[in-house]
Amino acid sequence: MEAALILGLTLALNLAGNDRVGLFDRDEPRYAVAVREMRASGDWMIPSFNGEPRYHKPIFAYWLMGATTAVFGDTPFGVRLVSALAGSALCLGVWALARAAVGPRAGLVAALAMATAPLVFVESKLATTDATLALFLLGCQACLWVLHQRPSTRAAAGFWILLSLATLTKGPVGPAFLAAAGLATWAFGGPTAGWSRLQYRWGVATFLVLTAPWYILVGVITKGEFYRFAVGDQVVRRVTTGMEEHGGFPGYYLVMVLGTFHPWSALLPAALLAAWSRRKANPTLGFLMGWIVGPWLMLECVRTKLVHYYYPSLPACALLVAWLVELVARDEVSLRRWPLGRLAVGLLGGVAMTGVVGLAAGAFVLPSPLFLPLMLTAALLAAGTLAAIERFHTGATHRAAQALAISWALALFVTASWTMPAAEPFRMPLLVGERLGDLASKHKAEPILFSFQEPSIIYALKQPAAQAFSRPALYERVRSSGLAIAAVTPKELSVLLKDTSLKVDVCEDLSGFNLNKGMSQTIHFALLRPGDSMAIRNDPAVEKASVK
Repeated sequence: MEAALILGLTLALNLAGNDRVGLFDRDEPRYAVAVREMRASGDWMIPSFNGEPRYHKPIFAYWLMGATTAVFGDTPFGVRLVSALAGSALCLGVWALARAAVGPRAGLVAALAMATAPLVFVESKLATTDATLALFLLGCQACLWVLHQRPSTRAAAGFWILLSLATLTKGPVGPAFLAAAGLATWAFGGPTAGWSRLQYRWGVATFLVLTAPWYILVGVITKGEFYRFAVGDQVVRRVTTGMEEHGGFPGYYLVMVLGTFHPWSALLPAALLAAWSRRKANPTLGFLMGWIVGPWLMLECVRTKLVHYYYPSLPACALLVAWLVELVARDEVSLRRWPLGRLAVGLLGGVAMTGVVGLAAGAFVLPSPLFLPLMLTAALLAAGTLAAIERFHTGATHRAAQALAISWALALFVTASWTMPAAEPFRMPLLVGERLGDLASKHKAEPILFSFQEPSIIYALKQPAAQAFSRPALYERVRSSGLAIAAVTPKELSVLLKDTSLKVDVCEDLSGFNLNKGMSQTIHFALLRPGDSMAIRNDPAVEKASVK
């Protein structure tokens, strides 16, 4: 019964609105376009984006998305289905592991905490690799926990298979996460017997048989270019520099978890303190603490910081929170009397109040179709938080957790089924991409991405498009095509109109509120032809005279 409840809830949250909400820049369109181009070319070994090889991630996620889009079509719903199913499976896995490692009653609390955490909700609705990676790493940790208890050939085999899938999904990130968690578990005095029971002789061979063929083939086919980019750019640069301005301050993930795992993150400090004092009597607590702290320390050493990097550790956070809820409920005391209990109640109310105020402000500032869903979401979160705080005060801990789960599930469902679809008319890049494709077909002009280069535009065009990153590059594309069309801002249009190298005709304008930038914006669709000075520069007689 509990498993059915969790599956139904997570599928409702993860699938709601996916067919009515376009892909979000920047990562979703990159995966979707790559899958589309792989289906068109029949090349399922090397992903490409906009006609160029894409070496950012290994292959397995593209294969999975290729399977779902083959069944459900080249649509946002089809490409997102992998993450939706992975997110649901992740919550079911947390439920099963919590029942086995913490206690039967803890399973439902842990699963509901995962299902209603904002970061889990978001990643389960995005066509990226993160939900899939988190599922595989949860499986690896579950296999290790079984091996900590007793030798098991089945658990050892499961570990190596899942580690292979994680490596084919996101490269060395998976093994690094597990190693960091294992070292921290050892430091906290947690169980380590599982690592010695992995049966390395045939386990490593199994891992290599499953993982190595694609990595070898892609290295040979690309003549090593994949490794130069994937290792040199995606690994080394991310560790040593803040790529794409994604740096962060010390303690970045501690602050981010307060919001991305709220409301359950409010209980984490009290849970960690209680686990620290009881870790020697209960080795499972050392295992969970290592899973939480080890990857956090590793990620703090990486210069590039993004919120979702810590995602694979959230299952351990959910298990530890569920353990604390059961502990407090068993003692039948107010949470405020628990060590760091006052901090938990303060964080629960403070973070929620910040979010409610932000939602209410957004309801008045953003376009009117978003007013009602944002206000409803704010009301749900405020009511659920107040009810939970009151029940924590009176010692009704299970009822407090229930209030949080219900209110957050309803708020997230409203977000997915109402707020996000209502925001579609204000997502300018999607509108620009669709209109640019229509006008290019109407005027038989080559679409060129000049100032607007978001990946969602390429997805909406449904074909590769030339990209010009400078005015000389734009001139070259216009000269070679004869007639091109580009979406430009008013400022860029004024510059192009003064340039005799081009003939510029505005065929249409698009005005509206750009939700990405939080302001109203106008975009001009400009037809571009070679101008007189460009024709003179490219006249062979003139070039010959210039040489003389």
